[in-house]
Amino acid sequence: MHTSTGKYTERIFEKLVISGFEIEQYQYKDKLVIRNYKRRKRKERKISENKKIKQPKKTEFSIRRTRREIRRLINSNQRLIKFLTLTTTITDIRETNKLFNLFTQRMKDRFPEFRYLSIPEFQKDIDFFGKVKPDGGAVHYHLLCNLRYVESEKIAKIWKHGFIKIKRVDHVTNLGRYLCKYLQKDMFDERMFGRKKFFCSQGLKRPVEIINNEAQYFMKNNSQNLEKKWETIFKNDYLGEISYKIFGFKNKVP
Repeated sequence: MHTSTGKYTERIFEKLVISGFEIEQYQYKDKLVIRNYKRRKRKERKISENKKIKQPKKTEFSIRRTRREIRRLINSNQRLIKFLTLTTTITDIRETNKLFNLFTQRMKDRFPEFRYLSIPEFQKDIDFFGKVKPDGGAVHYHLLCNLRYVESEKIAKIWKHGFIKIKRVDHVTNLGRYLCKYLQKDMFDERMFGRKKFFCSQGLKRPVEIINNEAQYFMKNNSQNLEKKWETIFKNDYLGEISYKIFGFKNKVP
């Protein structure tokens, strides 16, 4: 192993990401991934004040990365079984994000166990009569949360900025995909450039990542209880050919 900035770098040839009952396996065929490596700081380039810097377009890669992060968080938190929508009449997402943060603080004061993952979405830019809205559609928020039974009127009073909808979604087999459908189109909205694409509680469980010998031992030790769900091989410009597989626990017991 090589050292970098006081930490050991690790060469990875296999990686597992465990999110609840889902296991993602990465096997790197051509190149080894190096973890904990830190690049030297690049020299800052002087940019002319007259030169405008355009906001880069979001790539398909960034969309997949964000959707993957959301899916893993939801899979890691099986108690997020309520789907809550908060509506507004406000089109400025900077303003609504502040209101949303205040809402989550009030919810935690009222319900200390409150945990959530939320995605902001813009309503359509065209109204019911086909006219274009001058300022675009208003912002609303879709949340998966762990609320027990609470009357919707109580949540609406805590929210204060529009009506709310809440329903159980524990019958949905893939909650991560269910929530991600609200993310796809707004990733390319100019109003989302430089903004957070989702919000979540600090208390949520995070996916677990293990590598190399530990990953191989995990797969061998759990081979009888694993069921392959999907597999593919793809190429990455930097890492070469990668084998990617998704497994699930047959008996829901890691």
